[in-house]
Amino acid sequence: MNDSDNPLLYIVLAILIAAAIVAAVVRARRQARRAHGQAPADSPEALAAHHRPRWSPKAEAFGSRPEHWAIALGAPFALCRGADQDVLRFRDAAEERRILAEAWGITDRASMLIGLYDLLTSGHRDRFGAEIAGWGALDEAGARAEEAELREGAKHSDEGAEDLWRFRRVRANDRGIRSVDFLAWDLVRFAMLARAGATTGYLSDAEATDVLMMIVPDIREHYGSWRELGESFRLGRWYWNSQGGAGEASTDQHDLSRQEALMSEDSPWARLPWNADVPPSRMLLASALAAGTQLRAWEPNEFPGSGWAKRLNDKVWRVRESQR
Repeated sequence: MNDSDNPLLYIVLAILIAAAIVAAVVRARRQARRAHGQAPADSPEALAAHHRPRWSPKAEAFGSRPEHWAIALGAPFALCRGADQDVLRFRDAAEERRILAEAWGITDRASMLIGLYDLLTSGHRDRFGAEIAGWGALDEAGARAEEAELREGAKHSDEGAEDLWRFRRVRANDRGIRSVDFLAWDLVRFAMLARAGATTGYLSDAEATDVLMMIVPDIREHYGSWRELGESFRLGRWYWNSQGGAGEASTDQHDLSRQEALMSEDSPWARLPWNADVPPSRMLLASALAAGTQLRAWEPNEFPGSGWAKRLNDKVWRVRESQR
């Protein structure tokens, strides 16, 4: 039997092609997420204009309702969207659908719900936390061996080059990256997804507002002020972006401009006390996951996880049990 008659060869080829397609999709989404977070120009004047907070004609009422605090968690992305800071929805539903599809693979209600679930239960903090702990614990000999392996990988892919960049930042503890927990990076993006979900109709306004309220206790437990939240988000984005040279300088300029705008007197963060009263969430995300997705729910005493994964699992399980 020659090679052309060997079915194993076709299977291997199919796997390689599938892997290449998946890698291309992941790379395209990563590039799309970078593009959607950047300003169109890097001059200080252009960045200041890009990040100028915008408000609706009803802005004077902002801060009068508890959900305003939760809406403000998405302020970093609202700045870059040119959206009104006091309005739950972003301005352009069609543009939000495009961004969600290109950068997140979100195209309908079910994929929106799963996207929120993934960010809430793991996000980047699990992966980045593990790699920082592992790289930071290496002795000098182990670090040299790891860097040699990463240098080899960097020759063959963008992902490999990004891994090498992050390794070197961790070993140098650049910008104190070993102490960053990446919760702000995940949960501010979670807030953006919730607001985009309302904008596109993948979530109702009530669902999106309640989803935002879910994360308020975790945010306040980990951070002591709006400034601290913004700085942690900025460092998380820098590490995720994994770029050196001109790309790093451009990202720094953009993100410092955004942080300055968030700390300005016209920012929503300046109008809301950090410890303002916010009512607890009704966990509408769990109800939506139970009804609108195939997410597996374990019996509460059997679920192996913890944190938000367990809280959502238990609620989804109870909702489905009550409907039997």
